[in-house]
Amino acid sequence: MLNRPKVLTDSEVAFYHREGYLVPQFQLSENEVKQLQEMTDRLLDHNTHIKDGMIGSPHLVNGAGTQNVKSEAGWMDIAAHPKIIDMLEQLIGPDIMLWTSTMFYKPPVEGNATPWHRDGAFYPIAPLETVTVWIASFESVKDNACLRVIPGSHLNRSIGRHKDGHWSKSEEGGALDTSEFNEADAVDVELQPGQMVIFDVYTIHGSRPNLGKRSRAGYAVRFFPSTCHYDHSASDDEYKVAGGVAARELILVRGEDKANNKHRRLERK
Repeated sequence: MLNRPKVLTDSEVAFYHREGYLVPQFQLSENEVKQLQEMTDRLLDHNTHIKDGMIGSPHLVNGAGTQNVKSEAGWMDIAAHPKIIDMLEQLIGPDIMLWTSTMFYKPPVEGNATPWHRDGAFYPIAPLETVTVWIASFESVKDNACLRVIPGSHLNRSIGRHKDGHWSKSEEGGALDTSEFNEADAVDVELQPGQMVIFDVYTIHGSRPNLGKRSRAGYAVRFFPSTCHYDHSASDDEYKVAGGVAARELILVRGEDKANNKHRRLERK
């Protein structure tokens, strides 16, 4: 990092690389949490036509992709938060591309489970190296189906065997074949509003159904080191990216593009 103070401690960086996920000490400020919560409420109110609990790319104002998302400019303030980008530089290097974001929403009582999976099975990126920053809009705990991870499941750098499609609701382990993991190893990642979990593209994760009385909402922002290439010509049928593949707008948030990606550079205010 170029004369920037480290946001992550050395032990946090080591934990991330060893376990495949990290809940950093850093979290959004009180004012930023208020902004995130208000925007989340508006996003959900304005996009009731999206029924599957995944609202794609709200950081792109009103419209990129196939979902016709109605959003606002403030999402980019969260997605490209300087401290978040500082943390990513410590984890993946100085050249960073923001390629998508998703609001994941589970309504109370009837919020579906998210089966165990590795994200990389469905990303048109090579080499496959991406990082997700999942930020809690509201409290995300066991009672309302917080994210769960399998620590260390990223170490073999394999996407594994997925069955019946990405979002299968199979009782025998969901999208990822049960031979790939031991659910007894799972960790519940409980977060307060403004806290976040950072996890590797190969880390196995999922969540239970939300049978509680409170909704759960989290804003996931995804990045890759710009030494990787995003294939805009890949098939939507093969790569299940909310909002579609071809229209994906890549945004260089720090450093330089090293892989001839079609992108634009973030303009800081």
